[in-house]
Amino acid sequence: MRVRRSLKNLIYGSASQAISSLLNFVVRYALIHTLGATAVSLNGLFTEVLAVLSMAELGVGSAIVYHLYGPLKENDEERLARLMNLFRTAYRLIALAVFVIGLALLPWVHLLVSRMEIDLGYLRFIYFLFLVQTASSYLFSYKTALLNADQKVFVVSQCTLIARVFSAAASIAFLFLTGNYIVYLLIQIITTVSINISVSVKANRLYPFLKRKEKLPCAEAKEVLANIKYLFIEVLSGKITNSTDNILISTMVGTLHIGAYSCYTMLIHAMSSLMIQLHHATTGSIGNLVAEGNNNYTETVLRRLTFITYCLTIVGVVGIYTVSTPFIHLLYGKDYLLPMPVVFVCVMNLLIYCIKNPLWYMMTVSGLFAQNKNISLTGDFLNLMVSILLGRKLGILGILLGTSCTLIIQYALKGWVLFHRFLYVDGMKYIALVMKILCTGIVCILCAQAVCIRLMVSNLYFQVLLYGFCSVAITIGINFMAFHSNREFQYAVDIIKSLLGGRA
Repeated sequence: MRVRRSLKNLIYGSASQAISSLLNFVVRYALIHTLGATAVSLNGLFTEVLAVLSMAELGVGSAIVYHLYGPLKENDEERLARLMNLFRTAYRLIALAVFVIGLALLPWVHLLVSRMEIDLGYLRFIYFLFLVQTASSYLFSYKTALLNADQKVFVVSQCTLIARVFSAAASIAFLFLTGNYIVYLLIQIITTVSINISVSVKANRLYPFLKRKEKLPCAEAKEVLANIKYLFIEVLSGKITNSTDNILISTMVGTLHIGAYSCYTMLIHAMSSLMIQLHHATTGSIGNLVAEGNNNYTETVLRRLTFITYCLTIVGVVGIYTVSTPFIHLLYGKDYLLPMPVVFVCVMNLLIYCIKNPLWYMMTVSGLFAQNKNISLTGDFLNLMVSILLGRKLGILGILLGTSCTLIIQYALKGWVLFHRFLYVDGMKYIALVMKILCTGIVCILCAQAVCIRLMVSNLYFQVLLYGFCSVAITIGINFMAFHSNREFQYAVDIIKSLLGGRA
C-alpha cells in the first residue's frame, strides 16, 4: 500500500510538474519577446525577494506535518482536527505578517535594483503585486500539508495542473495582445488563489472533520511551538541558501544579468521540481516508516531513495549542461547565454541539491528539529561570506560557489546528526554511496561535454537533439558500468520490473 500510494503520487506529481515546466518555457518566451529583459529580470528578482520574506512561515508547515503522522496512523480525527485548527490560525497570522513586513520594505525596494533605469512608482507597484500573491498563498494552503502527510499529493497535483494550464493560456494571450506586465502579474495572483481554494474544497470533502472547532490542548500546543522555534532557523537557512542568488546578482553584478541567469535556472528549477515531486510522493511513507522504529531498514531505504534520486537526476543534470546553451540560444537569443563555468557550477549545485533531499526529508520526519539549528546557521554564514567575497571577484560564478559551500557543509553535518543522534547505525555505506555518486556524476558531465563539443553541428535545432541524445546515452553507459553490481541498482531494477509487470 505504501509503495502503491507513493507511485500514484509520483505519477500525478511528475506529470503535473512536467506540463507546468513546459508551459513556463512558453510563457517565458512570451515575456522575453513582448516585454524584454527588464520584465524577466524583475520577475526573477522579486520572486526571490518574496521567497526570503516568506520565511515568516517559521517552520510551521514542517512542524505540524510531523505531528500529523501519528494521528493519521491511529485515525484519531479529533486530534487531527485540533492540529489543523492550530495550523489554520498560524497560517492566517503568517499571511498578515508577510503582508505587513512586505509593505514596510516597500519604500526601499529600489535599493535592490542596480544598473537599470526604471520608474520608481512602477517598480514599487510591481513589488506590491508580488507581495499580494505571496501573502494570499498562505490563506488556504495549510490543508495541503494534511494531504501530503496522508500520501494524497495527487489531489494537489490535479488542482495545480488545471489552474496552471488556464493561467499559461491567459498569460500568453494577454502578453501578445496587450504587452502589459501588470495584467500578467494579476493573472498569477488569480492562479495562486484559485489553486489554494480548489485544494481547500477537495480537502474538506475528503476530511469532514476539518469543520470541527476543537482547540489543541496547551501542553501539545507548546510542544508544537517548541519545534517551530527550532524549525524557524532551518526554514530561514533554506531561504538564504536557495533564494538569495538573484538578490546578490542584482546588487553586486547588475539587475539585467538576472534575465540571462533566470533562463538557465528555469531549466534547473524544472528538474529540481520534478525531483521534489518524487520526495513529496514518498514523504508520507517515510514518516510511517520512521514511526515503526526499524533503524537498520530506515538506513537501507535512505540509500535506496538517494540512489534512485541520483539516477533520475543525473540524466537531467548532464542534459542541462550540454543542451542548455544551444537551447537558450535557440529559444531566447544569444544575449541570454552564460559562460560554461557558471553553467557547470549551476548543474553541480542541482545534483547536490537533489540527492540531498532524501536525507533532508528523513531529518524532518525524524523530528530532529533542535539539532538542525547550528548546522543551518553555519551553512548560512559560509554561504553569505563566500558569495560576497567571491562575487566581488568572479561575479555570478563566485555567488554560486557560495551556494555550493553551503550545500556540501550542511549535507555532511546533517548526515552525521541523523546517523549518530537518531538512527544509531553505521553510516559508512551511505557516505560511500554519496561519494561514488558525486564522482560518477562529474565524470558523466565532463565526458558528455567532451563528446558534444567535437560534434560540428551548425543548426541549433539539430544541435539540441544531437547533444541531448549523446548526453543520455553517455550518462546511462557510464552509470551502468559504475553501479550495475550495487544493491541499490538491483533494487531499482526490481522496481522497474514490478512496474512493467503491473505488480506495484
